[in-house]
Formats: sequence, C-alpha cells, structure tokens
Amino acid sequence: MVESLIADAAATAAPLATLDWIIIAAYFSAALALGLYLRRLAARSLHDYFLGGRKIPWWVIGASGTASNFDMTGTMVITSFVFAIGLQGVWVSMRGGMCLPLGLLMIYMGKWLRRSNVMTTAEWMELRFGTDRQGQAARLVSAAANLVVTLALLTYFVKGTGKFLAVFLPFSPEVCALALIAAALVYTTLSGLYGVIFTDLAQEGLMIATALYVGYRAFMLPDHAAVLDFASTQSGQSWTSFAPQWTAQPMTWLANPDVYHLFGLCVVFWIARGLLEGAGGLTGGYMPQRYYAARDERSAGLMTAEWILLLIPRWVLVFGVALLALNLAREDAALAHTLGLDPEKTLPIVVAHAIPAGLRGVAVAGLIAAAMSTFDSTINAGASYWVRDLYQRYLRPHTPDSSPRLVRQGYCATVTLAVAAVLLALTIPNIESIWSWITGPLSAGLFAPIVLRWYWHRMNGYGFAASTAVGLLAAVALRLGWPACPLYINFPLTWSASLVAGILASYLTRPTAPDVLKRFWLQVRPFGLWSPVRQSISDSDTAGASLVADSRRHSRRDLMNIPLAIAWHLSGVAAAISLLLHSWTALFVSATATLALSVALYFSWYRGLRPGRPALGRDDSKTTAR
Repeated sequence: MVESLIADAAATAAPLATLDWIIIAAYFSAALALGLYLRRLAARSLHDYFLGGRKIPWWVIGASGTASNFDMTGTMVITSFVFAIGLQGVWVSMRGGMCLPLGLLMIYMGKWLRRSNVMTTAEWMELRFGTDRQGQAARLVSAAANLVVTLALLTYFVKGTGKFLAVFLPFSPEVCALALIAAALVYTTLSGLYGVIFTDLAQEGLMIATALYVGYRAFMLPDHAAVLDFASTQSGQSWTSFAPQWTAQPMTWLANPDVYHLFGLCVVFWIARGLLEGAGGLTGGYMPQRYYAARDERSAGLMTAEWILLLIPRWVLVFGVALLALNLAREDAALAHTLGLDPEKTLPIVVAHAIPAGLRGVAVAGLIAAAMSTFDSTINAGASYWVRDLYQRYLRPHTPDSSPRLVRQGYCATVTLAVAAVLLALTIPNIESIWSWITGPLSAGLFAPIVLRWYWHRMNGYGFAASTAVGLLAAVALRLGWPACPLYINFPLTWSASLVAGILASYLTRPTAPDVLKRFWLQVRPFGLWSPVRQSISDSDTAGASLVADSRRHSRRDLMNIPLAIAWHLSGVAAAISLLLHSWTALFVSATATLALSVALYFSWYRGLRPGRPALGRDDSKTTAR
C-alpha cells in the first residue's frame, strides 16, 4: 500500500519551471489590476455592480459567458469520461446541459429573459405572479433555492480547483483552492459584474490559446492510430464508437468501473435535463444574469450564438487531453496506474507531463482562468439574490439602488458565500459526487416550477413556491439520507414530487390576478398555455389583436428554428472532434452540415432578429426597491 502511494505521488508530481511561475504571476497580476481599475464603475449603483449598467456590448458578454461555461472542473469530469470510455463519453456533457439549452436560449428563451427587465430570477417572480402574498412567496423561495444552487456550484468549483492545483503545488487541495479563491475574490468583490465580464474576456483568449495548443499536440501525435488502437484494446470495444452503451466498458485497469454502470439509461435523463433546463430559462446563477445584463433582446440572441461558437475549443481541449493521456498511459506504467486510480486527474497530469516548461505555464494559467471565470460569475450572481431579493426587499426596503450600503452588502455576501463553499468542500469526497447531485436530484427538483412558470398561465405564486420547496427538500433529503441513490431513481422521483406539488398548490389556491398575467404576457410574450390571457388581450382592442397575431407568427418561426440551432451546435462540436480523431469522412459530413445549417439560420433566424427596443415594464435602474 505504501509503495503504491509513493509511486502515485512520484507519477503525479510536476514542479513548475521558473518561466511557468512568471507567466502565472503575470496572469494574476493582470486580473487583479483590471479588477481594481473597474472598481469605480461597479460602485456607482446596484445595477452597475450586478448588471454592468446594461451597457456592456453583446460580444463582450458572449465571450464572458463562454469563459464561465468553459469551467475547468466540468472539463476535468468530461475529460475523465472520454479518457475512460471513449467518444461515447461526450454524452456526459449533456448532464451539464452544455449543448441543448444554448439552442433554445439562442432562438427564444434569451429574449424572453431580457424582456423580463429584472436583476435576478427571484425578482422575476413578482413580474410573473404579482407583488401580493403569492408573488412574495415565490420570490422568497426562489431566492433561497438559488442560494442553495450557488453554494452547491461553488463547492463543486472548490473541489475541482483544489484537485487540479495540488498536482502542481506542494499543498493540499483545500489550501490550493483557498489561495485561488482569495485571489478571485479581490477583483470579483470590488468590481462586480464589470470585473467578471472584462476579466473573463481576457481569460477567454488565454483558454482558447491553451485549447488550440493542446489540440495541435494531440492531432500531431506520431503514433495517433496506435494510441486509438491501444484504447480500444484496453476497453474491449471501439474507443471511437459514439453510440452510448447500456453499460459502458472502461479501461480494464480503472479502479471504479461502477461509475459507468447503466450509462445508456443515464444518457436518457441527461438529454431530458438539458431540454428542460433550456425550456425553463435556466434555474438561476450566472447564465440568466448575462441575459438580464444584455442591452436588448437582439443582443441576447447574438451573444448566445457567439457563446456556441466559442465553446467549440473546449472540445478540442477535452479530446486533445484524452488522446495525450492515452499516449502517456501507453508509454508509462506509473502514470497509467495513477490515471486508473483517479481519472479525474487526467487533465492536470497531461498538462504536467505532456507540455514543456513555459508552455506549461500558459496552459496552467489558461485553466486557472477557466476556473476563476466560473467562480467569479457564479458568486457574483449568487450574491445578487441576497442583496436584491432578501436584504433590499425585506430588511432595507426603501434603500435606493444607488446606495453604497447595497454595494457593501454585495461585498459581504460574496465573501460569505466563498467561505461557506470552502467549508462544504471539505465534506465532499470527489468532483463526481457533488456534480452528480447538482445535475441529478437538485436540478430535477427545480425543473418543474421553472418550466411551468413560462408556459402555463394557471401556475400561481403559491404553486411555484410549493413546487420549488418540495423539489429542493427532496433533493437535500436524498443527499443526506441516500447519497448513492442512482440517477434513474432520484431524477424522476424529485421531478415528479415537485410537479405534483406545484399543480396541486396552484389549483387549491386562487389564480394570479388577470391584470398581472396580462402585463406579464404583454412584456414577455411567451407561447404555450396562455389562450385565456391572449384572448382577453385580443378582445380589448385592435392593437391587442394585432400584437397577439404578430406574436403567434414569431412563435411559429422560433419553434421551427429550435432544431436547427441545436443541430448547428452539435455539428460544430462533431467537426472539431472528428478533426482530432482523424475521422475524415465524419469531418466532411459534420462540417458540411455546419455550413448548411449556418446558411439556413442566417435566413430563418438572424435576418428576423428585431432591433433592440425597451421592455414594456418599468426600468428598475431608475426606481427604488418595491
């Protein structure tokens, strides 16, 4: 046992060269300097701190969103699956919804979110359900649920970041994570969304450079075909097979094959999760915040298209790392042993052993940038729920948005969330354990209310609050009482409980006031089960009838464009993967599909994007809290 641990430590150890340290130090210095420079802009008002004053260009927000979604910890998890089971490991990305929700956000959900004209998802509840007791109940429960989601995501971030940095630094994963968080907190706390967005912009360039370099190294492997043959031989099936197996066969020397049990069944739930997340406008966090911060609904669509394109290099990184790891395992038994014990270390081990000094510093800095961009986006959005929906709404209801008191609360909330996440990370054994809970029962318990709120006019604030509370409690109960509960049980269980609670509570309590429903529909114009509301608007006057007819035409076009957008995203990903695998036929087919879908979307979607126009609701930036 002792000899095994010594061998594992020797294989993992990867001291950084002086040049690497200089590059990493330069990156941190630049990020901190930018955060300090933007501090004055963020301190002007609450809208500046959490939404950047809605003045940031769409292409900057799109690049920032890409950086936040690049997510070093998630990349480590996906890479571990691709390394272990091959091309079918791509399906794991559906668990985080990386592909499917973006297509829906690009076509229609992004503009719905922007039309809402709010600062937080919890604040949106009063737009949808009114300002009476049912609206307050929905807003309060939503804020609490989003804080739980934020803490879970930050805990997941801390765990992955610590594991990555511990490969390079002579400290424990917890100490490594704490050091990185302390650095990120400085610019995030002081500069708010301005600091998040503009540091993300610089970080995105560094991440893309890292991904392209790693992809180039993998593409140019001299024994490329031999590496793929080695992988297929070790797993007993084709490593380049895309179709998900019912029970995926990992490398024979991997320590925990149970992770891949019933893989095919899990894929079904992961796809359902991605579609529900997109259709519901996301559960909260940094992604809705990007849409609330957009200048107008046209910007919301364009930044999502950019988001989709700029995420393709992430797949270059994932498969580049997996191929380089397979080559290391083929040549070095000690490294193969280390990777077999913990495939989640695939990414840092490849950076440590397959990239030369100097360039290794760039790669480490790029991956640290991916981690920091996810952290700063998540914590800035999470702090907004405390400041906007709890502190300003209930404790200081007459405080104007321009008050420095609220910005100081943003500072305090940011630091408190970070400390809580570090403490919770100490209780988590690995990345997979927290990520499977977030993307399983926690997400499933929140999907029913976030979907029904958009498409069913009869759901009221009490129904939303009941559905969210039941789903959240069920997810937490499973985490505490049955942490090993498989996905095919915990996902339908929490989703069904939440759905039933929402429907029952909605029918057992009075409906949302008709004038609130009409105001919401006029401002957002959703499709779905809104016939009574649309009919009342259409019957009111000629202008109302014209607006309803125009909305129906655009809704039909949006529904037609959804599969095109999803296919466009997936074909671009397939082209990048095919290139790295030297699969020339697949590359030709996927690249041709991407080009054809791009032309189709240009005519059916891009040319129909409406110029920006103000929402029909009031501008919150010019008012105090209700």
